[in-house]
Amino acid sequence: MDDILTPMERRDAVVFIGVDRAGNVEFVKVYALSEGKARETLEEFLNAKGLLITDYEVVSRGWEELGGKKAITTRSEEELSSSLARLGLRLLSNGVLVIENADRVYQITLASERLRKHFARRVDPMKILRGLLEMRTSILVENLRGVELSDIVPGDFLLLREPSPGELVRALSTGKPLVVDTVNASRYLSFEIPAVVRLPPLTPEEFADELSRRLGVDVSPSFFSGYPEERLNLRNVDALVQLVEAFRERGVPIQKAIAIAIEINRGI
Repeated sequence: MDDILTPMERRDAVVFIGVDRAGNVEFVKVYALSEGKARETLEEFLNAKGLLITDYEVVSRGWEELGGKKAITTRSEEELSSSLARLGLRLLSNGVLVIENADRVYQITLASERLRKHFARRVDPMKILRGLLEMRTSILVENLRGVELSDIVPGDFLLLREPSPGELVRALSTGKPLVVDTVNASRYLSFEIPAVVRLPPLTPEEFADELSRRLGVDVSPSFFSGYPEERLNLRNVDALVQLVEAFRERGVPIQKAIAIAIEINRGI
C-alpha cells in the first residue's frame, strides 16, 4: 500500500489539510471516486497522522461535480486555499488526484473543534455563512434577519425556501450542495444537512438605521422598543418603506407617514 502521507499522483483519492503555524491539522478534506473510498482514505490518513476522529466534526459530505476538471490539485483548490489563509491556515495535500472518466467526486470535509470555536468567537453569522459557502458546504439557514440569500449563494448551489419534506429529499438525492432558507430551522433538523447557521433578527437600533438609510431621514430606535421580534428583519424594512411611500403619495408629511406606517405594521 502506498504511504498515505507521501505526496504523489493518485487515481482514487486525495487528501487536503489546513494546518496552522505549529503544524496542527485544523481542517481535512478528502476527494475520492466513491463514498467508500473517501471514508477509507479519511480513516487511513487520520490513523497515519495519529489524529482522532472525535476531535473533528464533519461539516460537509456528498458528491461534487467536476465541471470539466481533469485533476484535483492545490492549484485547482485556489478558492479553498484563500478561505483557509484568511483563517491563518496553510493548504497542503498528499498529491494530485488524476481524473479519467469520472464527472463527479465524493468529498468529506472535517473541521477541528478549535476551528469551530474560532468561528463562533471571532466571526459574525454572515461571515460564517459566507465561509461555509466557500467550503461548498450544504447549509440550513434560519434566516430571521430576512437576508436575500440569492445575492450571496453561488449559482451552482440549490437554494430552497421553506421546502416541503419531499422537495428537500429530492434535492439531497442530487448530491449537489444546497442552502435551505427558513424561519423555522426545527422543521428540518431531522435531515442530514451538515451545517446550521442562525441569522438573528435585527436589533431595534439596526432596524432603525436601515429604515433611516432607505427613507433618507432619521428614524428613532425608540419606535421599535417592544416591537415583535419576528418583524425586525430586512424584508419588513422593505414593507415599511413601501407603506411610508404610499402615505407620502397621498400628501402625508414624512414624519407623520412614518409614525402611521409603524403603528399599522406593529399591529394597532
